[in-house]
Amino acid sequence: MIFALVTACGLGAITTLAKIFYADGGDAVTLMLVRLLVATLAFGLLLLLRRNSFRVSKMHRRSLAMIGLFWSGGMICYLSAVETISVSLAVLIFYTYPLLVLAWSILRRRLPASLPLILLFAAAFIGLYLALSGSAIRLDLGGVLFALLASCGAAFTFIRGAQVAPAMSPLAMTFWINATGLLLIAPLLLDGIAIPASSDGVIALAVATLLYLVAILSQFEALARLPAARAAFLLNLEPVVSILLAHLVLHESLNMVQASGVILVISVIILSLRFKPSST
Repeated sequence: MIFALVTACGLGAITTLAKIFYADGGDAVTLMLVRLLVATLAFGLLLLLRRNSFRVSKMHRRSLAMIGLFWSGGMICYLSAVETISVSLAVLIFYTYPLLVLAWSILRRRLPASLPLILLFAAAFIGLYLALSGSAIRLDLGGVLFALLASCGAAFTFIRGAQVAPAMSPLAMTFWINATGLLLIAPLLLDGIAIPASSDGVIALAVATLLYLVAILSQFEALARLPAARAAFLLNLEPVVSILLAHLVLHESLNMVQASGVILVISVIILSLRFKPSST
């Protein structure tokens, strides 16, 4: 559970740092390239230093490749979505993925279809809707589709990741998923990279990359220990962390409706810690 919360806080903080990086001349593709490249090198080096194997068993190779493709492809779709629709709408659509994971878990009888469980997930989504309701909505059908594809990619990552992570080293799993993402994003670099204009952008990029290393490894450590639906539910904290840090660091406004949404999400996550449905 701690690993899932660390993931949410780490990824949530990256959003604020990304805004600083973008304001200084960087762009989303460069940010994604740097974090995937550094993650692949760092986790590969850790595997070598710890003398862990890079090998993946035949039964898990296909699943691992698909996780890498869906995770990285989903992130590319998300970046494409925010180019054409408002960020708040893209985030809200993307965060339907915990609901998708819950639906899959119930249909596959991994979790009981209990009313309290469904209400917890619904309340968290309503809280996100309120927390993200402060900005104007910019709508585009293509952008909505990209956001939905990103949500499906995240849902697949949690579902299949929870099946694979307990059977192999999360460190090796994280290495191969980032290596797959690095190969996938390479064609997007034909237009070059965006270098920040000052040290502020460089520092923001460095800290965001470090947080990504911690967050992505923690994510698969969490999936090795938690059911997919529970891990996905706890990740509802991520946009809340982003909103709070943007308010504290970037001095972005936070109205009463948004604040009520933040409080609702945090409240249902705390409540969920005491709610332990039986899984099969």
